[in-house]
Amino acid sequence: MEIALWIVASIVAAFYLMAGGMKTFKTVDFVEKAPWAKRMGVPLVRVVGILELLGAVGIVLPQLTGIGAPALTIIAAGCLALVQIVAIGIHIAEKSLGSLPINVAMVILPLFVMIGRLFWV
Repeated sequence: MEIALWIVASIVAAFYLMAGGMKTFKTVDFVEKAPWAKRMGVPLVRVVGILELLGAVGIVLPQLTGIGAPALTIIAAGCLALVQIVAIGIHIAEKSLGSLPINVAMVILPLFVMIGRLFWV
C-alpha cells in the first residue's frame, strides 16, 4: 500500500506543479485561454495557482522528509481534493464539461492519498 500511495501522491504532485505553475507564472496566458479565469481575474487565478503549488509540495514533502507533521500530507491531500470540488462546480456553472473527467480523477486521487495516510499507513 505504501508504494501505491507514493505513486498516486507523485502523480497528484506532478499535476498540481504543472497546473499551479501555469496559473502562477503564466497567468495572463492562462486567463486568455480559460473562460472561467477571465471572470475570476488575474489576482484570484494567481492565488489559486500558489495554493495548488503549496498543495503539490505538501502532499509529498512532509511524508518524504519526515520534517513537520506527517498530518500535513493528509491536510494537503484533502485541500487539493477540495480545490477540485470547487473546480467541478465552476465548470458545471460555466457549462464547460470537457474537463470534468480530469476534475473527478483529481478529487479521487488525493482522497486516496488522504485516506491511505490516515488509516492504512
